[in-house]
Amino acid sequence: MSLISLEQYSEKQNRAINRVLDTLDRLDARTSAHYSEKRAHERKNFRGLVWLSIPDGTQEFDQAMTKVWSRSISQSGLSFIYPMRIYETQIRVGVPVGADQVTWFRAEIVRQKEVEEEHFWEYGVRFLGKVIA
Repeated sequence: MSLISLEQYSEKQNRAINRVLDTLDRLDARTSAHYSEKRAHERKNFRGLVWLSIPDGTQEFDQAMTKVWSRSISQSGLSFIYPMRIYETQIRVGVPVGADQVTWFRAEIVRQKEVEEEHFWEYGVRFLGKVIA
């Protein structure tokens, strides 16, 4: 899969980012009481950039990387938005842990939802373990 980077987003997509994140936060607030009991770990709001790496068909993750906007994070996973559909389920996610350090996780896409009016997709991923260099 060919990834598009933040720098390649159209002006319309860049304007839509905050609207998409706000819309998803509002939807989450309505259903949080129901789902919070079912979650193993508490989710925290996390609007920031994380790295995304998807295998390029040869199972090489380092070939295709980009930054995406994250919405929330927990010990067991995170949510992010991206303006394209991702068909692979096994990905890697890099989470910033300091000014210049990123911790990479093997992850599995467990939920995807299209935000149709904004032409974005929201993804929920479960961390499967840290990537050991």
